Amino acid sequence: MVNPQEAQRILGEHFEQITLDEFDARREKYIGKDNKQLRPIAVSSEESSMILYQREAAPLSLNAYLASALTDLTEKERLHLVAVSNIVNLVCKDLEVDLYEPRKATDPVEHPDVKATDVYNMDKERVLRSDLLVHVADFASTGAGEELDFARSALIPIILIAHGDKRVSRMVTGIPAFNLMIKYTSLDDLRDNLRDRLTEIRPILEQRKLAFSNFEKNMVGNKVRVTRQESGLTREDVASHSGNVLTIERIRQIEGSPDNISNPSLMELRTLAAVLKTTVADLVEPDLDERMIALLKEWMLEGVAARFSMSDRDQRTVLRRLLHQVIMSLEDVPVIYSD
Repeated sequence: MVNPQEAQRILGEHFEQITLDEFDARREKYIGKDNKQLRPIAVSSEESSMILYQREAAPLSLNAYLASALTDLTEKERLHLVAVSNIVNLVCKDLEVDLYEPRKATDPVEHPDVKATDVYNMDKERVLRSDLLVHVADFASTGAGEELDFARSALIPIILIAHGDKRVSRMVTGIPAFNLMIKYTSLDDLRDNLRDRLTEIRPILEQRKLAFSNFEKNMVGNKVRVTRQESGLTREDVASHSGNVLTIERIRQIEGSPDNISNPSLMELRTLAAVLKTTVADLVEPDLDERMIALLKEWMLEGVAARFSMSDRDQRTVLRRLLHQVIMSLEDVPVIYSD
């Protein structure tokens, strides 16, 4: 096995054969000019010194959403908003956070032909797919208020940005969620403060992303769809039986979208459970039946297993009889045992 000193000697002899420019050219060719996954390590001795590169783990990719006023802004306000948005974008890019700016896709001035329903659905989905919402609170906006509520309901952290002479509504500062306020006096001040705060909370954002990864699956929606179909109901039937509180489009969204995107409210789940004649627990816990049977089995067979050695087949027979007895007692009819 080669020891560090021998390795340094071998590498030193190799790199003595090429110039520094040649080395830089080869490094750029194979690992890129500015590869942030590699960090330089100085290796030195009394005889020579050189730079090696050690690979670091790539940071977890993060997404952010920029909420702000867009409607009925004066030209001066619009220019100010663009300047602030550019600073936020640059800081996010520097910290490897992918920022989505609605003004580049659904701005009412630049994109007046986008339908209102498309704006709502597009922006809502973008918020719910994000790991952070950045809200520029320099100008009042009902649309941004909607986006803040989407973030709150999905437990998405929020950064509030406001110029020092602007007062921010207490309905915004009072949101019961993880949020930080950044007051700035200049764009340079905003850049420095945002970079510091975002660097501080990045571990929290990554932890949340990992913890919520299971919600990116369509578990609740799939359970709603299967239960509806088993009940012989169409989406139109469910909407009608709900008193049209749930629209056909909303039911379609819940059934067809990942849980973190549809994010049905408690009242929506209660309404669906009532129409489908089931429980909220059954809708949100697709494996509830299996877990309940496992718990019943453990509880009912605990005493028997302690006294006798039973085969799996005998355990299933006993379990069937006990469950049959429970069901019959709930229906208040005579109990009839059968294997």
